[in-house]
Amino acid sequence: MSDITKLAGFEFTKYVNYKDVGKVIALRGLNIKNGKIVLNDVKYIDNSDFSKLNRSKLFKNDLLFTYVGTIGEVAIVPVDDRFYLAPNVARIRLNKGDDAHFLGQIIANKTFYNQVIYPLIATSSQPVLSMENIRKFNIILPTLEEEQRLGGIFRKIDNLITVNQRSPPPHYFLVILYLYAVIFTFKQTKSA
Repeated sequence: MSDITKLAGFEFTKYVNYKDVGKVIALRGLNIKNGKIVLNDVKYIDNSDFSKLNRSKLFKNDLLFTYVGTIGEVAIVPVDDRFYLAPNVARIRLNKGDDAHFLGQIIANKTFYNQVIYPLIATSSQPVLSMENIRKFNIILPTLEEEQRLGGIFRKIDNLITVNQRSPPPHYFLVILYLYAVIFTFKQTKSA
């Protein structure tokens, strides 16, 4: 994970002032659910010292990952200049060219959770995954072109789900789409 991303957690400082109204939202763990940012219970930080919160500023296509309590919820930041990290949420900023929708689908996958995330979770009064362990995620990516193509497919599926207000398809469906795209690419390359 560390070779394809920059990872940051919340900068817990005395410079954050939470309010119930404002424009700049601090995204907490409860705001990340089912691949979306949920804005029905937010805290604003408009009066905070932003010069001290550079690493917490979120940009479009940053991935958000919850790592305390409910571990493994993932969402993609939709716009610039509106959101900052709050406790229990990590920012995963991809290297230029990598597709946030593709990586988000990989990380949010139940199989990935069971095989990669779950063994790294430390349990006490509440489950927690350290930033060090998040950096250990081993993710095998296809070529950049395939990654972007598949990310586009995932975006279309997400949009259809949102428009139709249906539950997401099972994760194995996404794996089938990936395999289909890889096979299709291989056949096209071979016949050319």
